[in-house]
Amino acid sequence: MRRRLTAAVLAAAVLALLLAAAAPRAEALSFVDKQVVAGALLIQKYVNDYGETNHFTYPPVTMVKKGGKLPGSTVIWPSNPWTGKVMGPGTTRGTYTYTRKGGGSSYVLNVHLSSGNQKLKGGTPAWFTPERDQQCKQNLCLLQRYLEGYALLNGGTYPTPASFDATTFALPAYVWPVNPWSGSAMAQSTTVGDFQYTQPGGATSYSIKVMLSSGKWSSALGPLTSGGRLTTSPGG
Repeated sequence: MRRRLTAAVLAAAVLALLLAAAAPRAEALSFVDKQVVAGALLIQKYVNDYGETNHFTYPPVTMVKKGGKLPGSTVIWPSNPWTGKVMGPGTTRGTYTYTRKGGGSSYVLNVHLSSGNQKLKGGTPAWFTPERDQQCKQNLCLLQRYLEGYALLNGGTYPTPASFDATTFALPAYVWPVNPWSGSAMAQSTTVGDFQYTQPGGATSYSIKVMLSSGKWSSALGPLTSGGRLTTSPGG
């Protein structure tokens, strides 16, 4: 009985050793590879800075290199510790591959190490698109107020589509809203953040809506007057 028990224990020990030998081990990064990653993190900072100042649209591939004019990159650019030269795009150790996705809404910075790669990623924050869409709807409500103010001064008629723009409604009386996606004054177009203004019932009526990030128009707003009193009708 003791011999059988001893044999079973030995067999279990041998099996455990074999499994341990077969299991893959996570190798720690070498000192030089850590330098490569540190340099890539600096490049990622430049990429993220560009995205934050460009409505979270990340830079094109041609900019992600020394001399590519990324914000702040003229102060310092990392070197490839394996070659002593400037760290740049490539597929060998100490280089990187930068790829934009979703039209620039996200990216992958693939860093090539002495063995394998390390991916650094970034993209539009989850809060950004809903916040911009909400701002577009608020801008639409402001334009609606301008239309109502115009009608009160012009016998109940609204401006024509051709005259409803930032030029006609200029300072100091009006502050024309800015398209939060482009940073330019809102205009009549199908671009995200711009609006469509029509008068389906003639000069005494209107319909106005804004293009959202989904590629669809918001709910249309119309005249606020009802029985001679102004009412509130927020956009959908």
